[in-house]
Amino acid sequence: MTLDKHKTKEDNLMDLLDIIILMLMLVERLEGFQIKNHYNTTQIKYQVKKLLSIITPLAERDYSIVFSNGEEETQKIIREYEILVAQIRDLQVPQKVILNQMIEAFNSDKKTIEATIHRVLKKKQKI
Repeated sequence: MTLDKHKTKEDNLMDLLDIIILMLMLVERLEGFQIKNHYNTTQIKYQVKKLLSIITPLAERDYSIVFSNGEEETQKIIREYEILVAQIRDLQVPQKVILNQMIEAFNSDKKTIEATIHRVLKKKQKI
């Protein structure tokens, strides 16, 4: 892993938010883990939640500073991430693979994928 000295505060904050998302996903995944006693998931969850309690307020503070938003706006963003985490957590492995492919397609051709998304969602609303 190399450090990018040219990263902006916004880039670093986005990285921090990504870390928080991954940690939230880990906690959620541990909740449903079947072999709890063998891996002591309670202790792992405790440690991850402890770290989250340290990192999340920093991200909320920095988000407010970097983007000049208030606490309410920062909380909205964190809630959106929590919703995203919950949606990804509930997917089965094959669905996660497809989601990853969709993200790759989006990164390759944003306009086409956005148009497809709008078309599908519009069709869904009509039903």
